[in-house]
Amino acid sequence: MEKVAIIDMGSNSIRFIIMSIADNHAYRLEYQHKESIRLGRGMNKTGRLSPEGTKRALECLHAYRHMMEVMGAKTCIAVATAAAREAEDGRAFIEQVERETGIQIDIISGEREAELGFLGTVNTMAEEDFVLFDLGGASVEITLVKGRKALQSYSVPLGAVTMTDKYSLADKPSSGDMAKCRKYVQKKFEEHVAWVKDTNLPIIGIGGTARTFAKMDQAAKEYQLSRIHNYMVEREDFHKLAAEIQGMDFAARKKLEGLSNDRADLITAGSIIMETLMHYAKGKSLIVSGCGLRDGIFYEYYGKKYGEGAIASDVLERSVRNFLGLQEQPMTHLTRVHETALSLYDQLRELHGCGPRERQLLGVATWLHDAGKSINYYDHARHSAFVIAHAPLYGMNHKEQLIASFIAGFHHGISGKIYRAYRYASMLNEEEWKLVRRLAVLLALAEASDVTYEGTIKELKATDHSEAVTLSLVASDTDDHGSAVLELRNLAKTFKKEYGKPLLIVE
Repeated sequence: MEKVAIIDMGSNSIRFIIMSIADNHAYRLEYQHKESIRLGRGMNKTGRLSPEGTKRALECLHAYRHMMEVMGAKTCIAVATAAAREAEDGRAFIEQVERETGIQIDIISGEREAELGFLGTVNTMAEEDFVLFDLGGASVEITLVKGRKALQSYSVPLGAVTMTDKYSLADKPSSGDMAKCRKYVQKKFEEHVAWVKDTNLPIIGIGGTARTFAKMDQAAKEYQLSRIHNYMVEREDFHKLAAEIQGMDFAARKKLEGLSNDRADLITAGSIIMETLMHYAKGKSLIVSGCGLRDGIFYEYYGKKYGEGAIASDVLERSVRNFLGLQEQPMTHLTRVHETALSLYDQLRELHGCGPRERQLLGVATWLHDAGKSINYYDHARHSAFVIAHAPLYGMNHKEQLIASFIAGFHHGISGKIYRAYRYASMLNEEEWKLVRRLAVLLALAEASDVTYEGTIKELKATDHSEAVTLSLVASDTDDHGSAVLELRNLAKTFKKEYGKPLLIVE
């Protein structure tokens, strides 16, 4: 077991995580902490780091050093970004940190910061083409991504803290000051990132301001799922939120649901920077990434040390494989269920009429359908649904992850009682629930064929006739597969209800 500590000291906040890597190379987050330090407060006027900010940063770093010792993190990768990079006393402060805490912090360039933010995003989202921005306190890193490759990137020297100070936007900003800020931001974009103009792509945002927009949009819509990563704010909703923020004073902003008090003074400047980028690039929507620079540091380290590569070739496949590596699961049985369910899906394609993406979601459900047994064997299908819905699985949007979870949740039977018990049931429409039920039946059939975990049934051959579907069992004459036959026959009624045809079991 290896434990890796990662520190990201920015202009507004300092963040600390510890990742554990098991002997089988499966990894997970063990600990995280974030503190608002405002290291870049006042830099526009003094050119130096905030004394209060450096004091808070040192307090955090002393605590982080102790936490690393307690948790056994032998490796520490620490970086500092725009504030330390641009302040005249930035290097001196980093040297002070090393003297007092023993933590070596690397002041990274804007280009390096953009690269790490890209790695954090591209390893946790399946988008192919997009404009990525990482908005911090003193800079915003912008990257143009095509085919999951970073084509252009630049660190523009403006951020939520520095623009708040420069244009007095913390309390009750005037329309004139906001207009000046907007004009300044537009000018900087034209100077440095003209290559994103009118790209008409999704905009993916990293950083506290982007996450805050997601939280506010979720609060306004009473969104049920408590997850930020890969949440989409539609273009019209984004501009509506920005206008609302920019029309309020500090006291009013503090009352906005989804907006934390420690960001209420910075959100106006942040919204202007984001809104200007949305207009300039003609962004289709804002997709919020909860993963960024720290995750990029980890994936780069992990990829080099364990031979995975810095960028996952298949985000969904790797995250499912990694999650399975953290569980104690009978992999031989899961493999049989997975292959059988996908085989049935392919054989009955014309009957269910679904495509390759739905096949992938069924695949996720098959691998993790028994994850709930780690909670309790009884009712473990519903426990599995909860686990899948909340697990760190990447490469799916929120609704797709829920669909995969519900497929697993119904693999021991479909009932209105279970449906009504699901917390997020209303997030799917009737057609999506129809899809869930149909695919859950295929998973149930696949599991039934290996109910004894012995692999006595080698294959299920499904044939769609005009009046019925036949399911022929391929097994050796010497194997006792009676238990599997019994389980399969018990599913015939459910199959007919969902597919509209009788299911005939042929031994």
